Amino acid sequence: MVQNNIYGGSIVSNRAVSRFYTFFSMSAFNTTAAASNASTLPLTSATPSVEDQAAEILRLKRTIAQLHGAVSLGANKRLASTVTLGRGIRRAVSLFQDIPSLVSEADRRAEEEDDDSEESTGPTTEVTSDSQRNRDRTFEAYKQLVLMIPAFERNLLNTDGAALASYFAMLTRGANDARSDDISTMKKALANWLNKRPSTKPPLNPEDRINRGLQHDTTGGLLCPIEFDWDNIEIRAKLRACEEGFDMSSSYFIRCFYKGGKGDAQNVEEGFLRGFLLVKAYSLVFTSPSSANRVIDDADNENTAPSGSTSSPKATKYSVAQKLNLNTVTPRSIAYVAVLLHFSLTDAPHWKSTFNNLSYELMYNFIIDFFEDTSGPQAEDRIKSLFKWWNKQIFPVRAAAMAGSRASMNKLREQRAQREA
Repeated sequence: MVQNNIYGGSIVSNRAVSRFYTFFSMSAFNTTAAASNASTLPLTSATPSVEDQAAEILRLKRTIAQLHGAVSLGANKRLASTVTLGRGIRRAVSLFQDIPSLVSEADRRAEEEDDDSEESTGPTTEVTSDSQRNRDRTFEAYKQLVLMIPAFERNLLNTDGAALASYFAMLTRGANDARSDDISTMKKALANWLNKRPSTKPPLNPEDRINRGLQHDTTGGLLCPIEFDWDNIEIRAKLRACEEGFDMSSSYFIRCFYKGGKGDAQNVEEGFLRGFLLVKAYSLVFTSPSSANRVIDDADNENTAPSGSTSSPKATKYSVAQKLNLNTVTPRSIAYVAVLLHFSLTDAPHWKSTFNNLSYELMYNFIIDFFEDTSGPQAEDRIKSLFKWWNKQIFPVRAAAMAGSRASMNKLREQRAQREA
């Protein structure tokens, strides 16, 4: 009799296993007895021959081997499932922080809530303010992790130290694998996008970043901060020579992040994070390559905003956004794509958190804080407007539906208020 086990494989019932060990013991005894008494005791039809007993033992051994294989297969499936769950962590939770750091911050918050000691009066210096912002960013990442993996907190409570470390390791493996896949995909796609521009000479190699970076006019221009005039040949030469005062890593207001590839150093928010390459890269990672290809290149038309698809073609498989239950853009997903886009423009041989003196972790944190650490109501309004713009590019169907829903609800509330008056 065969039963299903918790891993989706099959196991032999306890009765069958007991039968195997009973039969094995009896067979061993009968085999010995048969060998010693073969000359005096004739075999009967009720007593299996030595050959039959050996065949039965082999058959039952194969059954037990299948049991072990089923358990191993189930364990492998569980491992694969956990690794798959981790693939969204770098994309939408935290690109750089490890899982234990997120858990530690959550534990620290819980301890502080239970602490009856005198409360802190809050940050009083720039250092403590920055430290608090780092903590807030970390805790928000933890909350995003719990939203992404609902069973995460239950596993924290019900798993011991060694198993928990293994659980974290499997999630981290999935997270880093996804990042590597996205970097490889973007490396190729970015070359294909930029090679469509007549000005991209020599053409970029989709398989290698070796000819990118500052030394290539196209990628160098996109990597240039808006504080410098890349079109000025003399300034371009100084930037390439890393002369004093011409530091490419001195600013995160970089042309590849801007609408039309250009920005105003006196008004850095104008057009920031509205670049067509950024929208294409986001679509590539979170929706599909085909949706990325539909985003319009605004390099030659600064008055045309990048636009996503206005149609909803039939999907052949779930997108990353669907798997992560993302139906709106988030600060962390935009920051993730921005870092990968910038990195893909460089000539870095492999993934590095710092390249050419530019810290990608600090860039990532800066973009998150651009959204989350607003200084007043006007800044909040600008961020809301930016989110609305982004959602129209990436999730146009849902954005239109939400707009219609709000309009209907506003009309309903207005008419109800009139009747109540």
